[in-house]
Amino acid sequence: MQKDATSPLEDESQVRELESLGTPVTFQAGQTIFTEGHPSHTVLLLKEGHVIVSKADEGSEILLATRGPGAVLGDEGVLMSEVRSATIRALTRVSGVDISADKLLRFVNEKHLWPGMYRSAVKRRRESDEERTILARHSVKVRLARWLVAVAEEMGEQTGENWLIDVAFSQQDIASRIGSSREGVATALRNLREEGLVSTGRQTLTLHDMHALRATAQLKE
Repeated sequence: MQKDATSPLEDESQVRELESLGTPVTFQAGQTIFTEGHPSHTVLLLKEGHVIVSKADEGSEILLATRGPGAVLGDEGVLMSEVRSATIRALTRVSGVDISADKLLRFVNEKHLWPGMYRSAVKRRRESDEERTILARHSVKVRLARWLVAVAEEMGEQTGENWLIDVAFSQQDIASRIGSSREGVATALRNLREEGLVSTGRQTLTLHDMHALRATAQLKE
């Protein structure tokens, strides 16, 4: 299993040991895994698929991040004895291991993982803060291009010079992630299509020129 960049687990043996403590579970695309404000009784070790992490904000949903295989989901609430700080739903079909709070806490104590867990939580929060700072400086088109590059690198499939994102992101999902309106995303996406950088299909996005898209996103090669 690929290690998620935000995972607090230090090596594959720890992943396997934590996995042995739980029960295999699956979720279909669109299904809610954890709900913001609910008690934190379990965590999910994500093995396959991708999820969306979001928060409610004055009646709307703010998309905070996507997470992939290797991520430990719901750990902050368990470790801090707090309710869920965000909602997590399956973006694709997801399989993982459901682990009780008691077993996770025992595992963390036995393996002396508190420093790693703390660093992981701080890293996630810093990345979220840095992302919001970056978004505030750029146009919707630049924000969209940056998001497309990031998603392609995280979960896209490269075929020749093209990158296929075979995941059903709605325009509202994208808008909440990049801090825009749905109409703003639609306009920016149309501009990228007209420039030949992106094409859209049923539940898919295809990036045709990653070099040009990175330039549009003002990212260094």
